[in-house]
Amino acid sequence: MSRYGFIQHPESVTLVVVEGNELVLVTQSRPGSGGKTLELPAGTLEPGETPEQAAVRELAEECGLAAATWTYIGGFWVVPSYSTEYSHVFEARDLRPATASLDEDEDITVERRPIDGTLAVLSDAGSLAALALWLEQP
Repeated sequence: MSRYGFIQHPESVTLVVVEGNELVLVTQSRPGSGGKTLELPAGTLEPGETPEQAAVRELAEECGLAAATWTYIGGFWVVPSYSTEYSHVFEARDLRPATASLDEDEDITVERRPIDGTLAVLSDAGSLAALALWLEQP
């Protein structure tokens, strides 16, 4: 019999934030990478929160933005070999400013990049998976 260790992790959201022909991305420190990573905005659901509520909250917290148009794209298991985390992917459009409120331990820089070529510069698997799902939408 084999034994496996795994991490019980809440669900999360990953956001594809579209502004014209650009995507809104975040650069932040990630201890596991030994530096900073370029990612799609994302975050963990808080207790009792729906994925939709988490998406709205994370967009405001990390990017200082609100979106008038939200579309559910799908989802993926982040690392099913050792984690229970499932990430829901949302597209956010029709943006307007909102109040940003980063968590105490977050050091985030918001930037915009052309959609073309973004897949090649993202640093984490969750962002790559979410953007690939979004790019495959009809």
